[in-house]
Amino acid sequence: MQTQHEQRTLTMPKLGMTMTEGTVVRWLLSEGARFEKGEPLVEVMTDKVALEVEAPCTGQLLQILAGEEETLAVGAPLALLLAEGRDPAAAAAAASSAAAAAVAPVQREERLSLSSPAVDVPSSTAVSAPSSPREAEAPTKETRIASTPAAKREAALQAVDLRAVVAAGFEPPLTRADILAFVATQPAQQAGPEVRATPLARKMAREHQVDLAALAEQKRGEKVTRADVETALAIRQQQETLQSTLDDGATASTAAARSRSQAPAAPTPVIAGEESEEAEVIPLSPARRLIGQRMLTSVTTMPHIYLDLEIDMSEAERCRQRLVASLSAQGEEVPSLTAIIIRAVAAALRASPEINATLDDSRGPGKEVIRRWRAVHIGVAVDTGQSLLTPVIRHADRQSLPELARTLRRLVEGARAGKLSPDDLTGATFTISNLGMYGIDTFHAIIPPGQSAILAVGKVTRRGVVIDDGPRGTAEQAARLEIRPVMKVSLSADHRVLDGASGSRFLQRCKQLLENPYLLL
Repeated sequence: MQTQHEQRTLTMPKLGMTMTEGTVVRWLLSEGARFEKGEPLVEVMTDKVALEVEAPCTGQLLQILAGEEETLAVGAPLALLLAEGRDPAAAAAAASSAAAAAVAPVQREERLSLSSPAVDVPSSTAVSAPSSPREAEAPTKETRIASTPAAKREAALQAVDLRAVVAAGFEPPLTRADILAFVATQPAQQAGPEVRATPLARKMAREHQVDLAALAEQKRGEKVTRADVETALAIRQQQETLQSTLDDGATASTAAARSRSQAPAAPTPVIAGEESEEAEVIPLSPARRLIGQRMLTSVTTMPHIYLDLEIDMSEAERCRQRLVASLSAQGEEVPSLTAIIIRAVAAALRASPEINATLDDSRGPGKEVIRRWRAVHIGVAVDTGQSLLTPVIRHADRQSLPELARTLRRLVEGARAGKLSPDDLTGATFTISNLGMYGIDTFHAIIPPGQSAILAVGKVTRRGVVIDDGPRGTAEQAARLEIRPVMKVSLSADHRVLDGASGSRFLQRCKQLLENPYLLL
């Protein structure tokens, strides 16, 4: 007789040392599909990178436990798999109890939050073990309705009573497809527009009085997720702050004029952007949504200061040209100008440990500490064409120029091919963002959370530079005008950790090393 131990549970894998949770982007196979060992089953997003989770065995995808856009902790169940050689009919009888037991520790809170008078969704995991054989032989009416966790979640979302589904002719164990089929045959029972949302989104919406129907209308039929509710709450907060500012500091006439030019603060948030002839609505990708959330956290919690500096890149360009011939002859990777900049920044960070730090406020208000990292891990922003990734060069201060060039090339190619691991994208203690290749002269970057500074690098521009000859302040001092390559850099720093003086010393050290790059060899 088949038992639930003959099935395998596919769980959220730990794809990196720092990974604690992942988001299901999309399933590559549907329930019932067969697969080979090593075949991709599901795409998972973690810290801005999407990776495919491969099948650990050959068999059949018996049951999907985690829907798309759901964020789960590492180790949480994603699906039930049927190993090669197992009998699907025999295994189906145990599927419900196996699935419920697998997801109980992770989704118990979400199931409880979904309970309401209009929805009677029994949970097999909430039933205690029978105290006697008689109790086991006489289960209640609710527990006799076997259904998968996916079916229970869908029933809760659709406000469907499982007993009504069985009464309509669907045979247990009920699946999510049964629930959807039942809803399709019951149009008269729909009291209003369908509101599809994840359990966590419903819980957050209920706690913060967010109108799910309004969000669902803007999603145009797509399921409302936790990120949608968080975005709506952020919009509400911004509107409330703006309204408070108007009420406190503006006159009645000024407030009236501004209210005509700005959208009024609504009692419940609505995500703007309905489809029309004038505008195209493009849903945020998981990567873009995550980047937006991280940057919003940064600009609202870190007091940014900006320090700009110009660097003469004449010697850096000469140094690179001389290295091309010698390193090419040795079969070594020829460093790009970006690699030379990284090498200089790494050396400057080693000499300025106060920059290679972050503010740790995990202990609570009044107990914040500054953590200075002993290792120098530099993140380098890379545009992949679809999103911005920041692969990390670990121990950049210990690598030679050829080693840095090889590491940089591997990470950039991996980022653009989508083949980086989470470990390649986490753990940076400092970040460099270079937009010089796009013709940008100068810009100010936003500090990534967990760091205290980021260096924005502009393009190298050839322009006139005044060169002083002779000792300064003497009769022999003379000046001449030369055309030289000049690069502008801007340091964005967290003023809670750094001040202008320490940031300036760091920039001066970077300038000294780039104008004398032979100190880096």
